[in-house]
Amino acid sequence: MNIEIIAIILISIAVGASGQIAYLFIVDHEMVRNSKVKIKELQQKMKGMKPDHPEFKPTYSQLMSENSKIMKQSMKPTFITFVPFLVVFLLMSSYFSYIPIVVGSPISATFSGNINGTLSSVNNCIEFNGHNTVSIFSNDTALKLNANATKSGSCTLVLTANGKTYNSSFSLVGSSHIETVSLNSSKIAFTPNTLIVANMPFSLPLIGNKLNWYWAYLIITFVTSIALNRIFAHYKLIA
Repeated sequence: MNIEIIAIILISIAVGASGQIAYLFIVDHEMVRNSKVKIKELQQKMKGMKPDHPEFKPTYSQLMSENSKIMKQSMKPTFITFVPFLVVFLLMSSYFSYIPIVVGSPISATFSGNINGTLSSVNNCIEFNGHNTVSIFSNDTALKLNANATKSGSCTLVLTANGKTYNSSFSLVGSSHIETVSLNSSKIAFTPNTLIVANMPFSLPLIGNKLNWYWAYLIITFVTSIALNRIFAHYKLIA
């Protein structure tokens, strides 16, 4: 288990736990308990009561008022934790979507542009479809290429087309996000491999049998939150 997967698990547990801890300390649980008791009494009172009964409207209004109190208390932790949780989510999306590129790792390269020519690397730092040089025939469509990083450090790509040469330097090895390189009006995007947190022995709808950071985060956060909520409820710490 690499450091990225350990970090995803620990952050997910922390987010799930902090949400319940915020609920424990921010919500007025005594008020929520009293409101729940009143709601049960009002519901019992309204049983069999017809809408035209003189006490129906005031009783119903009181019932809605107590429900509103509970809802406001339940929403308080969300208002406080929303921004921090959103920041954590965006940071995880930035750092844990892909495996950092290493020398020898196969990656996907997508060439876009309207051009016929050849693409190569000056210092043989990248191979395309197993070769140092590849012919490009593209007409404003995304051309998929299999790429392989063969050297670390600075890398220079050269595009030769219509007797003109265009080049661009960048660093590919170590990158954990999509790296887009511009060559005149054309672009080539290098996409690292997706970071897989776990391979499951079964397949789930929408998810499949591979958990990326997103699904792992949602599942671990949900399980942690529910487990802690049950513990707090068991010891009557929350309403």
